[in-house]
Amino acid sequence: MPIVAVNIVKVLFAVALYGFLFYVARAMRGHIAGPRVDAAATPSLEVTQPGGSAHTYPIEGVVVLGRGESADIRLDDEYASDRHASFTREGTRLFLEDLGSTNGTTVDGQDAAGRIEVSPGSTIMVGRTKVRVR
Repeated sequence: MPIVAVNIVKVLFAVALYGFLFYVARAMRGHIAGPRVDAAATPSLEVTQPGGSAHTYPIEGVVVLGRGESADIRLDDEYASDRHASFTREGTRLFLEDLGSTNGTTVDGQDAAGRIEVSPGSTIMVGRTKVRVR
């Protein structure tokens, strides 16, 4: 066998070996790290309190925002009701409902009446608290 053919076989073997090792490492990473979660499929709320502190909360099922102790996300906002508004996740869709608050709820500057669907990028005002859908 000519020397050129031997070198080509060596290079092809090295490429196949590194390809196999890459495949094994990738498979092991998947088992160690667990399944990937699509961030776009998990909506979250970025809540900025009147004092300026902001926190992000993932939304699973129904989440109530308000000043009272029964609220899932407690607001330090004197203009927020005890149970001001709720967010409900249904699959990848997110719905907002004002819960009969005294000062109302707005979505992108418009009064929120009833149950409405909100999308990423929407800005909701709950009292003086700014809530952004992510």
